[in-house]
Amino acid sequence: MRVRPASADPGTIEADVLAVPIYREDKEFPADLAALDATAGGVIRDAIDWGEFNIVEHYTALIPPGDLPVRRILLVNGVRRGRGAWRARRIAASATRRLIGRGAQSLALWLRDGEDADAFAAAVVGARQGIYRPWNTYGRVRDTAAMQRSVEELILPGGPAQDVLDAAELVAEGVEFGRTLANRASNDLFPEAMAEVARGFTADGCAVEVLGVEEMQALGMNALLGVGQGATHEPRLIAVRLPGWEKHPDRRLAIVGKGVCFDSGGISLKPPERMEEMKHDKSGAAAVLAVARTVARMAPETPLMAVAPMVENMPGGSAQRPGDVVKAMNGKTIEVTNTDAEGRLILADALTWAESQGATHLIDIATLTGAASVAFGEMISAYFAKPRAWGAAVQAAGDATGEWMWEMPLATEYRATLDSPHADIVNSGSREGSLIKSAVFINEFVTVPWVHMDIAGSAYLIADRAHNPRGALGTGVTTLARLALDFANGSGS
Repeated sequence: MRVRPASADPGTIEADVLAVPIYREDKEFPADLAALDATAGGVIRDAIDWGEFNIVEHYTALIPPGDLPVRRILLVNGVRRGRGAWRARRIAASATRRLIGRGAQSLALWLRDGEDADAFAAAVVGARQGIYRPWNTYGRVRDTAAMQRSVEELILPGGPAQDVLDAAELVAEGVEFGRTLANRASNDLFPEAMAEVARGFTADGCAVEVLGVEEMQALGMNALLGVGQGATHEPRLIAVRLPGWEKHPDRRLAIVGKGVCFDSGGISLKPPERMEEMKHDKSGAAAVLAVARTVARMAPETPLMAVAPMVENMPGGSAQRPGDVVKAMNGKTIEVTNTDAEGRLILADALTWAESQGATHLIDIATLTGAASVAFGEMISAYFAKPRAWGAAVQAAGDATGEWMWEMPLATEYRATLDSPHADIVNSGSREGSLIKSAVFINEFVTVPWVHMDIAGSAYLIADRAHNPRGALGTGVTTLARLALDFANGSGS
């Protein structure tokens, strides 16, 4: 998608469509909207009065342009949450998604409200998300030529300099790359296949290391290996280092993504309903690999490493059993009371390994707990931080790029509930407070500043929405890319 800034006056811009956000705060027409409506000859007010668009009931409405130099006006529900990147990203996604299959090649998106550069950059990401088609991964015979049409040019009235928008387009491409990885079927993207994807990053100047079973056995990574021992496809640990990693031994960021290519639950088998969604249990790994690839193209001197522990959690004859005890890489023993609490096991060894490679700061991102989905739904990602100042840096990166984050307490007082009579710790405690207890478990395997992001609810959609199609969303890519760039500049804890 081509992106360019334009005059701040939306009434003078020539395009196929002009998108105009309508906010719930617009009880009466504010001055900016009234001025545009006057230039258009009153068609916006007429459409709202007629009921063609209602902020409570409608996401979008295409209306005649009146006297404006465009072919259509697209009214877009600007939602209720305050100004900034989150709202800009959602508006842009809703606008471009509404125009899929139509004849609009150029879209002028008016953000109103004097938004800053971060909001415009988020709009670029959102616009690309809106035209994303998950079925393009494998093709779909019934798609017509018309349905392949989408917006090719995004025009941003009052937008920032072109270099800011070009950088945003690189990040948007990274989000698309990450969500496509997460959407790929489990028979297509198994651990070694993901390793092959990562090996391709050498073209971007990255150093790629892949550990197989024997290498991980030698390192004592039995928590990770235990999860994958019942699967036909063997586990892999993928590490992607940017050139800046070796140049900054005193300040290094490692991002670790949960990579369960398919999660049946193992012996603690999941219910069959919606089990096909468990191909998305690799969304964390997809995100960190997408971030490494993106940042390598933007700022290769960033001291960043992406780590993706890749497994399949299957109930084969050699599968891990409830009651098994494994020794993790850091020497702690774990009683596996629930084989469906597997994500924290692979993260435990991957985080320990990342520290052993010199990481001074850690972030893990994982579709970890059903409790996160229950508590936060599809729009918000939970995170835990040690120390909280490091979490504030992650929060700031999410706010700047339009991803909604919410801090949860790392209540280590719950640690006693994870005691085992047979080992140092159990991998799954009681249901009460299970979201927090999952983070308390992972905390046992990190010693440097660390943030745990649980994206179990926000990683993918189970149904089409006005702003995105069903499937993976590339959650976390923009937040972690922004954080890595800020980290390289000395920002954050």
